[in-house]
Amino acid sequence: MTQAEKGDPENGKEKEREKEQRVGVKRPIVPAVVQESLQEQIQSNFIIVIHPGSTTLRIGRATDTLPVNIPHVIARRHKQQGQPTYRDKWLLRDGLNKPESNEQRQNGLKMVDQAIWSKKMSNGTRRIPVSPDQARAYNKQMRPAILDHSCGMKWTSTSHHPPFLVGEEALHVNPTDCYNIHYPIRRGELNLHAGSGGSLTAVLADLETIWSHVIQKCLEIPLKDLKYYRCILLVPDIYNRQHVKELVNMTLMKMGFSGIVVHQESVCATFGSGLGSACVVDVGDQKTNVCCVEDGISHRNTRLCLAYGGSDVTRCLYWLMQRAGFPYRDCQLSNPLDCLLLQQLKETFTHLDQDISGLKDHEFQVRHPDSPTLLYQLRIGDERLQAPMALFYPATFGIVGQKMTTLQYRSQGDPEDPHDEHYLLATQSKQDQVCEDLPL
Repeated sequence: MTQAEKGDPENGKEKEREKEQRVGVKRPIVPAVVQESLQEQIQSNFIIVIHPGSTTLRIGRATDTLPVNIPHVIARRHKQQGQPTYRDKWLLRDGLNKPESNEQRQNGLKMVDQAIWSKKMSNGTRRIPVSPDQARAYNKQMRPAILDHSCGMKWTSTSHHPPFLVGEEALHVNPTDCYNIHYPIRRGELNLHAGSGGSLTAVLADLETIWSHVIQKCLEIPLKDLKYYRCILLVPDIYNRQHVKELVNMTLMKMGFSGIVVHQESVCATFGSGLGSACVVDVGDQKTNVCCVEDGISHRNTRLCLAYGGSDVTRCLYWLMQRAGFPYRDCQLSNPLDCLLLQQLKETFTHLDQDISGLKDHEFQVRHPDSPTLLYQLRIGDERLQAPMALFYPATFGIVGQKMTTLQYRSQGDPEDPHDEHYLLATQSKQDQVCEDLPL
C-alpha cells in the first residue's frame, strides 16, 4: 500500500465498509432528507431577538451589534367621536396616596440617611449631611430664563388620522387629540386591567402592532417574509405561563414566524456576558429581578421579583427635589413630557458615589411644544444619592398596600397543555418533589 493510500480517508472508509460486510454488520439507512436537514445551517441574520420591557422594546437581528430601542408604547385613535381619552400611568401607581404613605416615606428616608452617614468616604471621614433647607431658599427665588420663543419641539402630526402611533410618536401625541395611550407590558407581565384596552385580546393586539411596525420600519423586513425568520423571545425569570403561551401563539400564528425559542432574561444575560454561572440582578423600569444561574440553568427557588424599579427612583427624586424647592413648579407626574424630563434628570444627576457631597448647582431645560424653551437653575445636595439608595430601602417610595415581592410558584395547570405543571409534578421523582417543597 502506498503512502497516499494510507492517508486517503475515502480509502479507509471503503475498507471499513468491506470489513463490516464480511462480519455481517448492517448500517442503518438514513434518508437523504434527514441528512440535508442536519447539514442545513441557520443563518444568524434570519433570527430576530425580541426583548419586550415595560417602557422600552429592544429588538434586532442576532447579528446586530446593538438592538433597536424604542419606547414600548402605542397610541390608538378613538373609534367613536367624543369618547373619553385613556392613558396608562407611567410614574404614578397605586398605593401612593394612602394616609400612611408620607409617614412611610419619611421613615424610609431616615434609614437611607443613616446608611449614607454610617459609610465613610475614601479619605476616612464621614459625610456631612446636607439639609434640604439649605437649598430651598436658593431654589425658591429662581425664575426661568427664556432661551428661545420657539423651542422647535412639535406635537406628533395627526392630520391624516393614523389609526395608531408607536414609540416616540405616541409619547408626543397632543393630549387634546383623540388617542388612547397604552403600555402593553407592566412589571414583566401583560398589562391587563379593567380600563379601556386592558383585555387580553386588546393587549396582544397592541403588542402585535408595535412589534410588526418596528420590524417593518426599523429592521426593514416585510411582514410577508417573516415565514423565513425565526424568533428568540426573552421573558422574565418569574413569568406567567399563560401569558407566555399567548405570546408564543401570537408570534407564530399572527405574525407568521417559522419558529420561536423562549428563554429567560437572566440566562441570556449570563451567556451574553460569557459566563456560565452568576447571580443576576436586573433593575428595570417597573421591577427588579434577582436570580441565580448555574451552568446555564435558572434555579426556580432563587428567583425573586421586586415590584419597584427605575420609575420609582425617578418619582422619589422628584419628591426629594420638591422638598428642596424644585423651581419647575408646573411639573406634573401625569404629563408624559414631564415624566421624560424627570427621567432625564435622574439619569444626569443621581449617583452612588460616597465621595460626592455638598450642594451643587445644576441647569436643566424644559421644552414643550408650542411653548418657549425655559432654562432653570437648580441647587441640590444629598438628594442625588438618596434617590437611588431607596432601592435598598423601598419604604422611601411610600407605596402602601401593594404586594412588593413575588416568588416563582407552580401554576394551576392548563387544560390545553398535556405537559403542564400537573404533568411535570406527577412525572418527576419523589426526591425532586421534596426539594421543591423546601423553604428558601
